[in-house]
Amino acid sequence: MITLSREREPVKMKKKARQHRPMVPQRSQSPIKPSPNKQILTYAQAQRMVEFELDGRIHRLSIYDNLDVISNDDPVVQEMMECTSNKENADKPQQQVRQRSARLKNNQEKRNAALGITGHAEGSGHHAGGHAAPKLPEPKFRVVEYNLPAVPKRPGAFYKYIEKTEEELDEETEYDMDEEDYAWLELVNEKRKSEGMSQVSHNVFEFLIDRFEKELHLESLDQASEKQPPVDEDAVCSICMIGECHKSNTILFCGVCSVSVHQECYGVPYIPEGQWHCRHCLQSPTQPPDCILCPNKGGAVKKTDDERWGHVVCALWVPEVGFSNTTFIEPIDGVGQIPPARWKLTCYICKEKSVGACIQCHKANCYTAFHVTCAQKAGLFMKMEPINEVTETGESVLSIKKTAYCGAHTPNGCVRRPLSIYEDAKRKNGL
Repeated sequence: MITLSREREPVKMKKKARQHRPMVPQRSQSPIKPSPNKQILTYAQAQRMVEFELDGRIHRLSIYDNLDVISNDDPVVQEMMECTSNKENADKPQQQVRQRSARLKNNQEKRNAALGITGHAEGSGHHAGGHAAPKLPEPKFRVVEYNLPAVPKRPGAFYKYIEKTEEELDEETEYDMDEEDYAWLELVNEKRKSEGMSQVSHNVFEFLIDRFEKELHLESLDQASEKQPPVDEDAVCSICMIGECHKSNTILFCGVCSVSVHQECYGVPYIPEGQWHCRHCLQSPTQPPDCILCPNKGGAVKKTDDERWGHVVCALWVPEVGFSNTTFIEPIDGVGQIPPARWKLTCYICKEKSVGACIQCHKANCYTAFHVTCAQKAGLFMKMEPINEVTETGESVLSIKKTAYCGAHTPNGCVRRPLSIYEDAKRKNGL
């Protein structure tokens, strides 16, 4: 067997030619060398230390150490500055040293002049005598004459209403002409001119119309007062049974049924002009209303939310009943919330059972029941008084305390005042 061998030819590797780079001069070694024994501080230690390197050594100062403050005028500082200056200027030409010395001298003189320091020795940069203490700048001021203007005294109120007298009201004209008045007056003046009569000015026209309207209004008020029944001075409110009235809470009398009510008790915020009619006389004056809470007829009534009638005083005293709108005191709501046991009570005054909803005597262990209007007719003790109650959250809430007693538990000294505004019901047992 023949074996052929082939020798490898040597492969010559071409070396890449290096680019010729310019020689960079090496930096001289820094004379300040880092400290070989530098300790690593923790975060808490680094927060309390100030670290700096000086002449190759690490120096650490605590922020709590007291440092002495040295001023530029201290002899030690000046000596150190001179030594440093001599050391720096040792290898410099003499001319540069003179220029630097002159510049330092001028700066020192300017600083001393600003601080007010005097007593320098001539020909040298040292102080011949003792250093004078720096003077504080003296304040400068000038008096400016200024006179405040006379300001009138401010009144107690910016707006004050002064009611005009009757003489001033008689002279005042409140009517203002409009476009129709101008056109109508122009036609009237043309007719009067053709008839040889004087012209009517705008001021005269406004004055005459103003007087006509006011006279007509006063005449209508007089006619309305003649139709109204005479006012009873001893009349009381049929709801609260109080005869006192105020300017903002007067007693109103219905022009048809003559029922008397307070504005706040019946919900009349504004008194209408002319005659005033209660709610029942406005809607159904032909038949007396039947109250769903008592058997008596007449008195001040309002409609319920299911289109029935009920006495306002009954709705006030029955605990489960109220009003949807407390300003206008209507409609009466909550009738469906009355428990069946209240409907089954028997009034000890009218002897009616299961007719209306009765209330009971406020005396403890007394369960005598009676209708609200029956109690008014009998003159029982019934009192409402406002009280302030504190809730669990600490808020003060105004509530009404209602107290009613039967005839047997009427407080001593209480004068009974029966209210005779309701129609006589069916008599039982002589009552």
